[in-house]
Amino acid sequence: MKRYTTNTEDTCWRDCLACILEVNPVKVPNFVKLYKADYMSRTRAWLDETYNKGLVYIPAKNFMETGALTFNSPVGPSGYSMGYMTMVDKECSHVVICFNGGVLYDNGEDGERNQEYDTIKGYFVLYDLESPKVRAIRKKSIKKNSRCFFS
Repeated sequence: MKRYTTNTEDTCWRDCLACILEVNPVKVPNFVKLYKADYMSRTRAWLDETYNKGLVYIPAKNFMETGALTFNSPVGPSGYSMGYMTMVDKECSHVVICFNGGVLYDNGEDGERNQEYDTIKGYFVLYDLESPKVRAIRKKSIKKNSRCFFS
C-alpha cells in the first residue's frame, strides 16, 4: 500500500483506491465528483475492466462476535480495506485505509478533522476476480488454441 494525498477536497474515495492499487491518484477517475449517485457502479466497472478486481461492502457488524462470550475489540477484514465512516454531519461520509479493521491511513488526517468523524460502519474490500492460477491457465489455453495451421 502506498500513501497518496491529493491537494483537493472530496478525494478520499479516489485517494483510497489509489493507495490500495498502488497507483498515482491521477490515474483513478474522481468517481464521486464525476458520477455522483452512480459512483459505485462506475467504480466497480472501472476496477473490473482496468485491474480485473471486484469491490464488495461488508458491514462492520458482520465482524462482531455474538454469543455467551464476546470479545469485540476492533475487528474487520484481514489485510487492507477501505473503512467507511459516517461523519457528525450526517450528509457526509468518508473513507480511510484500514488494515485488519483498524484505521491505518486517512488522506485528510489533521488534528481538527478527526472530530468530524463518527464511527466505521463497514469496509470496502477489493478482491481479484480471477486467481493468478486461473489467469495463468487461461493465458496458456489461449496461447495453445491461437496457433493457426494452414495446409
